[in-house]
Amino acid sequence: MTVKLPLPIARYFQAANGDDADLVAAGFAADARVRDEGRDHLGRDAVRAWADDARRRYRFQAEPRSLEPGPDGGVVTAHLTGDFPGAPADLRYRFTLTGDEIASLEITLRPPEAEFCGRRVLVTGGVQGIGAAVVSRLRRARASVFTTARTAPHDLEEPDGFVAADLSAPEGVARVAEAAMRRLGGLDVLIHNVGGSSAPGGGYAALTDDHWTDALNANLLSAVRLDRALLPTMIDQGYGVIVHVSSIQRVLPLYQSTLAYAAAKAALSNYSKALSNEVGPQGVRVVRVSPGFTETDAASRMIERLARAEGVETGAAREGLMRSLGGIPIGRPNRPEEVADLIAFLASDRASAVHGAEYIIDGGTVPTV
Repeated sequence: MTVKLPLPIARYFQAANGDDADLVAAGFAADARVRDEGRDHLGRDAVRAWADDARRRYRFQAEPRSLEPGPDGGVVTAHLTGDFPGAPADLRYRFTLTGDEIASLEITLRPPEAEFCGRRVLVTGGVQGIGAAVVSRLRRARASVFTTARTAPHDLEEPDGFVAADLSAPEGVARVAEAAMRRLGGLDVLIHNVGGSSAPGGGYAALTDDHWTDALNANLLSAVRLDRALLPTMIDQGYGVIVHVSSIQRVLPLYQSTLAYAAAKAALSNYSKALSNEVGPQGVRVVRVSPGFTETDAASRMIERLARAEGVETGAAREGLMRSLGGIPIGRPNRPEEVADLIAFLASDRASAVHGAEYIIDGGTVPTV
């Protein structure tokens, strides 16, 4: 997928991947400055000599993977392959433009622990369980993360990176989209984690139209509406990643307790695949993550509801839930941090060729290929 770059920056990468140092230098202002490997190169002639020296010493190919726009240029993260020391590597190119020329360029190595540096991320349902683990994981990798939930917890770490809203309602989606864009100034990664089930057990006969509507709004339409609000920004910049968090229940529905939830997650998966086919050519990757039984607060609440409905202890309800899934071959549920690590990988440039796919993390619960 091609990142949309300002024309002078696009011309630079095209020239840098060729063998013509004159063409590289032609894109710079006469008094331009390039800083690379801790050394300054001042003026167009020095830039030409720098480009020529780099090509004589190494063979390399730079693939721009993201752009952080700025008022007078921006920062491009590019993946470099070749025969240079440390290859392959991710580099950050900080451009300052003047008109249609490059006034300055600074090239630095992006350290692995800062793989999301400069990335603007929205995580829905990000204050507990898997969502909270994702927020923590991405912030450690230096992403700018905005998150949302129906209510704010008392111990919220970054209040200015949160808005309370009900994403099952159209007005809640509009509020989140507006707040995220205002706070972040744009969006690079959208992680739909919000969802869940509050319907009673008892199978199909226990579910009213309201239960079905609630499940569809929370688990399907929240993502559909938020994508519709924010995708134009990603398409316009030529870069974006959307991660839809589904569930293995889309293929292993539990009719006793989560029938409507499972059906909504199946619909989300179908929608996600179709969306990936539409927006992939425009620079936006769309992937799905389907966790199995994960030890979250929400899972604990569901186990308590099952225990009350069945008149058993919570431990027995937990074991019963694992058995109803066919068992977990590794002998335990997921941990939220494990799911967060998978989501972080899929949202990163390391997964730049991963698109339209579903990744199951369930300890082997799904028994089919």
